[in-house]
Amino acid sequence: MTDLRGSGAETMPRGETPPRVSILVVTWNSWRDLERCLESLRALDYPDTELVVVDNGSTDGTPERLRERFPEARLEANATNLGLPAAVNQGLARARGEYLLLLDVDTEVAEDAVSRLVEFMDARPDVSLAAARIFTPDGDIEESARNFPSFMAGLFGRQSLLTRLFPRNRFSSRYLARENLGRGEPFQVQQVSAACMFMRRELVQETGPWDEGFRCYWIDTDYCKTVHELGRKVFCVPAARVVHHENNKAGKKKSPWRIWHFHLGAHRVFRKHDTWGYLDPRSVVALILLVTRAGLMMVWNATVPRPAEAGPEALAPPALEDERP
Repeated sequence: MTDLRGSGAETMPRGETPPRVSILVVTWNSWRDLERCLESLRALDYPDTELVVVDNGSTDGTPERLRERFPEARLEANATNLGLPAAVNQGLARARGEYLLLLDVDTEVAEDAVSRLVEFMDARPDVSLAAARIFTPDGDIEESARNFPSFMAGLFGRQSLLTRLFPRNRFSSRYLARENLGRGEPFQVQQVSAACMFMRRELVQETGPWDEGFRCYWIDTDYCKTVHELGRKVFCVPAARVVHHENNKAGKKKSPWRIWHFHLGAHRVFRKHDTWGYLDPRSVVALILLVTRAGLMMVWNATVPRPAEAGPEALAPPALEDERP
C-alpha cells in the first residue's frame, strides 16, 4: 500500500513553486473519453494546475497518444491494470499541489469549475472535501451528492428499477438527498462520487492511502465514510459544473466480473464501517444477501443484449466508474 505522507514533496525541484491544484485522472483503454476530458481541462480559466494521468495498462495506444497530444501531462504508465485504488494512490503520491482534484476519465469540466472549487475551499478552511455539481450529457443532475447508503438503498438506489418506476418514493429521496437538487449555494452532504473529488492535501495525508482491498466499486463511499469518521466536512458546490458521460447506465449489459466486484465492494464497505468484522452476524447476513443478489443479477444480465457498437472493453473491468445502485 502506498505511503502518502509528504506525497509530492520529493518530486519538486529545488526552488520551484508547487502548483495550487493537481488534477489526477485514471484511465484504462478509454482514449476517446480521456481525450475529451483533457481537452476540457486545457480550456480551464485557472492556470495554476498540473495534470497527472495514471494509465492502468491500456492496450489501445493511450500512453503513446497521450505523449503526442498532451505533452503537458505527467504520465504514470502501468504494465497491468492495478485496480482503481492502487492507481489513485500512485497518482496522489506523484501529485504536488496544495489541492488535489480526482476526475473520472469520462468527465468534461466546465471552464470555471476549478476556480470555483478553489474559491470555495479558500473561503471555507473547515471543509476538507468538495465536489462539483455533476450533470448528465442531457443536462440532468446526476444524483451523486447524497447520503450514505442504507439497507433500502439496494432496492431504491439511483439506478434501481424501483427508483425508475417510482422516482418520488421516500426511500430514494432520502438516500439521494433530493432536497438539495434545487440549491444553488454550497451544501453539506455525506458522500460524493469519485467522478469528481476536490480535496486538501492535508486530508489525503490524514486519511492515508485508498483501501486497495477494493477493486473499483464503492471505494468513494469508503473514502467518504473515512472522512466522516475523522469529523471532516464534505460539500457539494453547485456553481462548479462537471458533465459525466457515465459508461455504466441503468439497463446496460455488464460482465459477471463487474457484478461480482460491485457486490463484493458493497459488502466490504458495510463490514468495515458498520460491523465488528467478518464474524459479526450482520456481516454474514449481508454477505449472503449480496451474493444472492449478485447471482440473480448475473442470470438476468445474461438476457440483456450487448450493444452492436460496444467494443470489447464494454464488458471488461473499469478504470474508474460509479456503478452504485
